Amino acid sequence: MKFLIILPSTQRGGVEEYSLRIASSAIKKGWDVHVAFPNTEGTTSLIQDFTSKGVQYHSLEIADSGNTTLIQHLVNLSKTIFLLLHIKPNVVQIVLPGIDTCFGSILACGFLRVPTLVRFGLVVNRYSFSAKKLKAYTWARSRNQQWITVSENNRSLVCESFQIEREQVLCIYNGFSLKPDLYTNNQEENVSLRYQILEELGLSTTNKLLLTVARLHEQKGYIFLIHTIPYIAKEFPEVRFVWVGEGEQKEYLLSKVQEYGVEDKVLFLGYRSDIPNLLKSADFFVFPTLYEGHPNALLEAMAYGLQIITSDASSIPETIKHKVHGLLFRTGDSCNLLENIRWALKHPKEMKEMSHNAKLHIINDFSEDKMMKETFKILHKLSERAQKKNHDYPINSSL
Repeated sequence: MKFLIILPSTQRGGVEEYSLRIASSAIKKGWDVHVAFPNTEGTTSLIQDFTSKGVQYHSLEIADSGNTTLIQHLVNLSKTIFLLLHIKPNVVQIVLPGIDTCFGSILACGFLRVPTLVRFGLVVNRYSFSAKKLKAYTWARSRNQQWITVSENNRSLVCESFQIEREQVLCIYNGFSLKPDLYTNNQEENVSLRYQILEELGLSTTNKLLLTVARLHEQKGYIFLIHTIPYIAKEFPEVRFVWVGEGEQKEYLLSKVQEYGVEDKVLFLGYRSDIPNLLKSADFFVFPTLYEGHPNALLEAMAYGLQIITSDASSIPETIKHKVHGLLFRTGDSCNLLENIRWALKHPKEMKEMSHNAKLHIINDFSEDKMMKETFKILHKLSERAQKKNHDYPINSSL
């Protein structure tokens, strides 16, 4: 099976990590896997990771947005057609970071009737398309395409935006890979690891670590968390906020932390390759995001048994039930976030029970194995359907 993954990515994030996982699973199945996306400074490490896994990389300069001109859409369509005719894949997956990207590539797959799975990652709100563009999308979708989303919240927004029936779009939640060490709880090893992390960070064994793993971007709601820190610091002086991630808001957030006089309470760690060790060492996972598709960072924190405090944004209530798997606060409400952090710090027994429930929830409902099975089932079905109608599938014909 020859499999092509198309991305419009110019930098690395959750969508790209998902694509790596899909490609790795396909390689394990013995598939001939190809990936195509722009070659930029922000995708250099991504290219290296794909090729190291045995995936063939192709440069495809198709980065666009809702402001892309008709000419650029046509150029992207042409580039994608050329690539498809060169690779001749049996099936394609287009992985979208937003609702209004990769229009040219979606049309190209429709034009050649290539079996295509289109996955919508992050959909913030309902999008307004022109009548002509809606018609073009409908035409492409009717030609051997299946569209999927990562949450029911996204599914509703996609259906509303494209004016299609709910049953025409499927939902496959993100899944987390449960490594063997997550099934065991070696208390001695965990304590030793925590001591190492605390020593590295210059902290004492009495400190409580409230970890956040996310890009330093407005979307992630760090500013609302900053508003709570002076109050938490006064009432719980042992608490330290540990932030892992890079992003365009770094200097702004550093200045706000200094303005609030809490720079000794917040540790900016930047990019880290040892996130599992940090998750094992932290006490809480705080996630003040404003909107999400279906956040992998939250799933990972749940799988590692962290005590969760998160906003109720987008699809998160589909994953976390308040005071069952963790605490939900009102999105963008610093006061409500403060109340929930206080409650969590004062109720360790209840929070431990919730963290246990959250871990079981990941094992039973949000495993990577389940996500892969559902995804590859659709890919197989699309490919088989095309083989039965080979005369309608010119990409593997004499063309």
